[in-house]
Amino acid sequence: MKHLFFGRIRNKGLFWSYAPDITYDEGKDNLLCETVLKYGDIDDIRYLLVLYGESKVREVWERDVKSDARFKRLNYFLARVFFHLDVEASDFENLQHERLTKFRLLAG
Repeated sequence: MKHLFFGRIRNKGLFWSYAPDITYDEGKDNLLCETVLKYGDIDDIRYLLVLYGESKVREVWERDVKSDARFKRLNYFLARVFFHLDVEASDFENLQHERLTKFRLLAG
């Protein structure tokens, strides 16, 4: 099931920054979850939750997506609709962009 879903997401072009022939293995579960949360449609997200369960998907969201300031509106939507959190849009306003912080540390 995960192989088929991964292929469907790949064929939709959601793995835009990877080789077009990227294939599934269990080590790519987090990549699949993050990509679907960021770029998938509602049906993709629903199916992701069926495949991996809310706790796994929420873990990936909190670690890899939630802190990304580029996705404020998306994070609010995901939090309210899929993770049933009682949050306001302003809760995502002042989040530190963790990836940007890492890049700045690497740049010295």
